[in-house]
Amino acid sequence: MSGTKVRAILALLALNVGSVVSYQDLADELWDDRPPRTSKNTLQAHIARLRRLLEEAGCPDALRTVSQGYLLDLSPDAIDADRFHRLASSGAQRIADHPQAAVEHLEQALRLWRGPVLLDAGPGAHCRSAMLWLNDSRVAVHENLMAARLALGDEHAVASELKSLAAQHPLREGLHDLLMLALYRADRQADAIDVFHRLRQRLRDDLGLQPGLQVQRRYRAILDQDPALATPPRAV
Repeated sequence: MSGTKVRAILALLALNVGSVVSYQDLADELWDDRPPRTSKNTLQAHIARLRRLLEEAGCPDALRTVSQGYLLDLSPDAIDADRFHRLASSGAQRIADHPQAAVEHLEQALRLWRGPVLLDAGPGAHCRSAMLWLNDSRVAVHENLMAARLALGDEHAVASELKSLAAQHPLREGLHDLLMLALYRADRQADAIDVFHRLRQRLRDDLGLQPGLQVQRRYRAILDQDPALATPPRAV
């Protein structure tokens, strides 16, 4: 159990690298609203163990005690989550004008993932929230990567990958929207239309909703064989 507490402390500090995390926030993360009477002493013991682990990892001065809390004094580049989000943001901004650069940045972001995120950081609210946020961000990066590759004319391979991603996230409309486009560009108009109908059925059955405007517009454009759906010309 103490190992989980130490990992939770490190995770919360890393998620806030360069910023002070208060005693209270750490206590809330470790014990929710039921801290033991000895919580401050116990927390200090966990911090001492974390310091030893950081020293063994070659970062003897990384964990600083400051007023009312602690600070992980490392470059954001040392934190995978920070690097992931910088690469993800950079890639997303380049899709329209520089899709090849977007692909490179987004693939770099995904390579930072080595397994389930924060799985061993305990049940604290901050880490659980960060886990959900990071996992959702990972799906968004996959989605943006598929969009960038579509802009490069890779619709046949992208259609196969999007089919798998859409099956894993059956209510994520953005993935289905891209899948419809990829299938249409791969001369599979009927399959693209079928994706829309299956998504509409799933949304209606599970959530009582209709597809959003973007997906509906894509569907109508596919029915009309809108020339705007064609693969954009490659930049020379």
